[in-house]
Amino acid sequence: MEPNDFPLYTTVEKKSSLYRVYACTRFSAIIGLIYYRLMYIPSEDSWPWIAIFVAELGFAYCWILEQAYRWWPVERKVFPKRLSQRFGSDLPPVDIFICTADPTKEPPLTVINTVLSALALDYPVGKLSCYVSDDGGSPLTFYALLEASRFAKIWLPFCDDYSIQDRCPEAYFSNADALQSVNLSFTRAWKHVNKMYLELKDRINNVVEMGSVPADKQKEHKGFKDWVSGSTKPDHPSIVQILLEKGEERDIQGNDMPGLIYVSREKRPGIPHHYKAGALNVLLRVSGVMSNAPFILTLDCDMYTNNSEALRQAMCFFLEPKTGHEFGYVQFPQTFHGITKNDLYANNLKTLLEIKYKGLDGIEGPFYIGTGCIHRRDVLCGSERRRSSPKYHKAAYSIVCTEDGSVAKDKASSSKMLKDARDLANCTYEDNTLWGKEVGMIYGCAVEDILTGFVIQCRGWKSIYCTPRRKAFLGCAPNNLNDTLIQHKRWAAGHLELFLSKFCPYLHGIQRIRVAQRMCYSFCGLWSLSSMHILCYGLIPGLCMLRGLSLFPKVSSSYFFLFASLAVSGYGYSLIEFIWNGGWFKSWWNEQRMWMIKGVSAYLFASIEVVGKMLGVSEVGFEVTSKVVDSEAAKRYEGEIFEFGVASALFIPLTTLAIINLISLVGGLARILLEGYSAFECMILQLLLCSFIVINGCPIFEAMFIRKDKGRIPTSITIFSILVAVSVCSVAYMAIPSRWQESS
Repeated sequence: MEPNDFPLYTTVEKKSSLYRVYACTRFSAIIGLIYYRLMYIPSEDSWPWIAIFVAELGFAYCWILEQAYRWWPVERKVFPKRLSQRFGSDLPPVDIFICTADPTKEPPLTVINTVLSALALDYPVGKLSCYVSDDGGSPLTFYALLEASRFAKIWLPFCDDYSIQDRCPEAYFSNADALQSVNLSFTRAWKHVNKMYLELKDRINNVVEMGSVPADKQKEHKGFKDWVSGSTKPDHPSIVQILLEKGEERDIQGNDMPGLIYVSREKRPGIPHHYKAGALNVLLRVSGVMSNAPFILTLDCDMYTNNSEALRQAMCFFLEPKTGHEFGYVQFPQTFHGITKNDLYANNLKTLLEIKYKGLDGIEGPFYIGTGCIHRRDVLCGSERRRSSPKYHKAAYSIVCTEDGSVAKDKASSSKMLKDARDLANCTYEDNTLWGKEVGMIYGCAVEDILTGFVIQCRGWKSIYCTPRRKAFLGCAPNNLNDTLIQHKRWAAGHLELFLSKFCPYLHGIQRIRVAQRMCYSFCGLWSLSSMHILCYGLIPGLCMLRGLSLFPKVSSSYFFLFASLAVSGYGYSLIEFIWNGGWFKSWWNEQRMWMIKGVSAYLFASIEVVGKMLGVSEVGFEVTSKVVDSEAAKRYEGEIFEFGVASALFIPLTTLAIINLISLVGGLARILLEGYSAFECMILQLLLCSFIVINGCPIFEAMFIRKDKGRIPTSITIFSILVAVSVCSVAYMAIPSRWQESS
């Protein structure tokens, strides 16, 4: 047995001298590019030159901000066995928050799989309580959770008896290797539990298909009486029901069960509910009077636990005697199941989560990304690090606590506790309070999780990035382009809102957060605005080529190699870095393509939304992406075929840009054939740029002109894009000066 003074985790710095040399060299090349643009500005009709120069300055500025991610990367390793030896079962309680909002887009069966996987975590059951926020206020979700609470009494002992690692029933029973065992006892248990789960699925799916819970099933729990006549999703009272009461319920082997509580906060027309942030704040208050655990795990309703030791791994950081008091939260990567081999829509976010977040971990720690994160309760309640106390208190609202920080209660007060919990879930409870301003999740932008994490770090807390070999949590990634773009539009809009608010990283937290950390927040904050220079670089060089106007140096110029080296070194290093971290070429190519697609669509619309909100003409909403999978769309996704299918406005910029560059490429090649080497020498870089955009747009052309399936781009989008592209090319042909830009 190891001595008790061995650390619960270790940190290894991964500084790369080679990268720093590369970065300094590239920075020198950028200075050379700026010098070239300033020295050779044309004296007349210079607007295309200036526009492309501004775009290049935008790229350069974002690249400089991005370097903060790569300067101090670290790797963490945890030792949960040491934690078990040192603490045994004497681990701190944890409350688990799971949010769902729409039973149509987020099927109840998906929600209960997440709940069951959380209840079955390898952690002392008496220390776990799971709270499910149902913003849809649906009796279908409540019924599914009621069924899940019964199945949990079979599922939890099965997982413990046979040390099951994958504790999501759907994922476990879908795995063909799960039954590969010669143990007859295990085989009998597996078949029995699988049969019970299939019956559970049938009951839930039948009720969901009916659209309502039958009267005979409503008699199974008194909680159904809370759905009064006239209740609707946007207009209903608060509902709090205990489905599994900790300390009272037993599984089939007579062991204690974790707590399971259903919460649907009150909603009334005209009263803002602040989307997911508001739901989490209600759970923070309700859990405070029911279990008041000092640590809180937040999960999306489709983000099931894939690593049963996830909580123990997080506790290795919090309970480390030397440094644990510094950490406000531990963030796990947001990873997904069902991703295609080559990650068609770049949903793995490999560069962001596996490279950049490890860089953040070496500064002040990763951003809070809303799921797969364990917080200290007092941190979410507004505590600053230097004022933190080992006694976990509830400073945000009045609660009588015992000495160890748990809520004082007895059986006689259970009804009062439920009444208090319902009062805390009222839609007017936060009026004239600090909730959403200084306490709980912070309101004000679409990425309330990022904003809340930023505020926590501004209070002096650090965060930790925990990346175990076996992924801790797995979610459901969008399997079509529209949902992917909607998701990224919400993220980009929220980051821009944060950047333009009083919490701007350039202004807020200057004394508490390092410059490098603020650079990282600013880089994400400028995602939306990067659409401007991406669009500019995607449009102007091609349109100028139609008129024979060169924006780049000739092949014979020494500056030609400057531009060429910037392009080759940028993409070359990105590819090497991607493959070095376990990726494949095609996955890297898909990530680069999705960066362009998001840049000209999701990021552009995000900018428009935020500007509209600032002008008071629109609002940045929270759009729930569907977790329902269409069978035909799923087959196309597995075959790595882009799924468009709907007439979404998000598709118009990328289809129009693809057509404009195709027209420009054909026009440029025709000019080179007519004018010979002189045209080729001046326009080779523009020709390559247009070719690159057209090659990236091959799935778009295929979906517009070749495919006949339901996933193709709708004809209305294709016709509209062609008309816009032809109009833009015609206007540009008349507006752009017809002469060569001579440069040395």
